[in-house]
Amino acid sequence: MNVTISNRKGPKMNLELVRRPAPKRVTPQSVLDYETFARRYPEPQDIRGLKLFEKFVIASKLIREGYDTYIDPSLKLGDNTTLKADAGGIKENEILVAFCSTSEPDEKLWNSVRQVSQSENGRALIVSAQGVEDDSIPRGIDRSKIEVEALGWFDDTLEEALRQTLRTIELMVNETRMRMLAPLLRKSSMKKEFRARINPKLVYHNIAELSKAGILDEPSQGTYELSRMGETVLAEFLMFLERTRRTLDDQKHEEVN
Repeated sequence: MNVTISNRKGPKMNLELVRRPAPKRVTPQSVLDYETFARRYPEPQDIRGLKLFEKFVIASKLIREGYDTYIDPSLKLGDNTTLKADAGGIKENEILVAFCSTSEPDEKLWNSVRQVSQSENGRALIVSAQGVEDDSIPRGIDRSKIEVEALGWFDDTLEEALRQTLRTIELMVNETRMRMLAPLLRKSSMKKEFRARINPKLVYHNIAELSKAGILDEPSQGTYELSRMGETVLAEFLMFLERTRRTLDDQKHEEVN
């Protein structure tokens, strides 16, 4: 079915979340890992797995950014026009409406994006495996109200994404750096506290490396804390290690039995 994108212009209206039937709200616990998310919000059998993964990425992003987050929400404009989205987030007076695109966005998706851009309080987020070129956005859509997020693991973005990820892992996979970083999840530390338990030469070198990578901040001279990025990356890394340890322990237990 072809959907024509109208050029109609009119006064902006507010988007609202349709509350009945009750929308599927996402809890912070459900985005701790993909397996939990997939069990709680399964897709129909004919939907490709990539779309579910994109929903997981969207939901995780919205939860991190403090939105009340929903999967497969229905929304309506002030004139009672309704639209369906893959996810949505509400924070104060703003609604972020998210769409998954496993291939090139089609006219139906662009029509929904245009409806969001016409609203007073809505913004559109497109998550795509391939990215979206600026010149592919149809005319008449307010580009300032569209955000595009490419997954980074497909096509020509893979090599750079792998480089950045492996570089970050390399910084973490080091006993000295972990001894410095892990306590910072509790509180900030002064340089002299690092030197009390770690060779001072190693302290200076690793502080420089971690600061350069954006993992450490120095809010006051000689005092260090995790940056916002550093806190997220370290927590995710430790969670990955813990899940892997449990999986290996379970496997060993099964082999013994």
